[in-house]
Amino acid sequence: AIGSITLDKPVMEVVVTPQQTINLIDLLSSSTEATAQSGAKEAVAELPIAIGKLVFNAGTMAFADFSILPNFKARIENLNGRILGISTRPDAVADIDLTGFVINKYSPVIIKGKTSIFDFERQTDVQMAFRNIELPLFNPYSGRFAGYAIAKGKLTTELHYRIDDRQLVADHHVRIDQLTWGEATDSKDKVPIPVRLGTALLKDKDGVIDLNVPVTGSIDDPKFRIGPIVWQIIKNLIVKAVSAPFSFLGSLFAGAEDAQFVDFEPGSAQLPEGALKSLPLLAAALVDKPELNLDIPAGVLADVDGMALARQKLEAAAAATIKAGKEPKPFADWEPKQQLAALENVYKQQFGAKPDIPKTEAAPETEDASRKEKRAARKSAESQWLETQLLPKFQPTTAELAALGQARGEAVQDALLKGGTLDPARVFLTPDAALKDNEGKVRMELTMK
Repeated sequence: AIGSITLDKPVMEVVVTPQQTINLIDLLSSSTEATAQSGAKEAVAELPIAIGKLVFNAGTMAFADFSILPNFKARIENLNGRILGISTRPDAVADIDLTGFVINKYSPVIIKGKTSIFDFERQTDVQMAFRNIELPLFNPYSGRFAGYAIAKGKLTTELHYRIDDRQLVADHHVRIDQLTWGEATDSKDKVPIPVRLGTALLKDKDGVIDLNVPVTGSIDDPKFRIGPIVWQIIKNLIVKAVSAPFSFLGSLFAGAEDAQFVDFEPGSAQLPEGALKSLPLLAAALVDKPELNLDIPAGVLADVDGMALARQKLEAAAAATIKAGKEPKPFADWEPKQQLAALENVYKQQFGAKPDIPKTEAAPETEDASRKEKRAARKSAESQWLETQLLPKFQPTTAELAALGQARGEAVQDALLKGGTLDPARVFLTPDAALKDNEGKVRMELTMK
């Protein structure tokens, strides 16, 4: 039994070899002072072992990873503190209290807790805190796995590991501040996801990514390794964010997810009621994500919108044949007789002659229909024939279609910027974009970048 050991400027080095094995290389001390406070005359290197106090004075703990290129190296300097109650007794639990720093005194490290030194799998409860670590230190890892070097940023992490009879419960609180990506690398191991977009989504309005990553499992499981599990959880979070960014924002700001799609009536630039509600919510969510920009595809669906615009122009021409002073109702609400008369007038204007409507275009008569109903059905059928002949004359020009697309884009843009909180420089109109058909509506899909 030894009462106290003081290690002056000890150096401990942990190395990950190119073969990805871990070696504890050395434990060196410029001077070791052993005091047998318990009354023993000398320390004997045989079991059982009992050390009342192990004191670290200005020590260094170095870590090197040679399994990655370029190699990663880091050091905890000025390691001070003590470990109390080191013993090989089955029920012994040592008390740990160590401090140091990484890089310089402004990036402190704290390690505190309890563990069974010679049987840590039985009982461990240790907390570690690493604060204000410069992120470019991790460029060997970010360059390989993220595909980018880190230009700027700081890391603070608080770790809590509890082991009870080989069952692990681990909590990882990770805070990444002002992460800024630098140049891309040509790494073959980089994850196939848009890392920049993912980190922009995860950042809050102050540029901070704050993550809590719990991990549980049995250390007897040969597939259970903390590092890969933590990385997989973080990667899954990024994948979830970038694969459905509007849903991700909606989880933070309810209603914002509904703004991803805007469904217009064919030929119209009027925003639907749902978009009038969801677009301001999206704008509010984007305010808290300053690195995100938004693309608005200002376009049309040529065949659907083209036909709708042609019909609008035809109905306007039909309305123009009504006597001055009368304010006609929408064309669809006219009586069949009125519709037919107006379309016949437009036909004369366009073709210079009265229409010769085929009798076969009349609606078939039914036995139970009244004479009035039959007449109305026949006139409706004749109007449909006239529309078929006239619509090609009213097809919109390329400029008219472009104007509709622009009007749609500006309608969405206005709804986003109306509150005055979202920077207009972050909202981009993409002219002449192709939209999609969605159950008879023309769907615009907004995208983040």
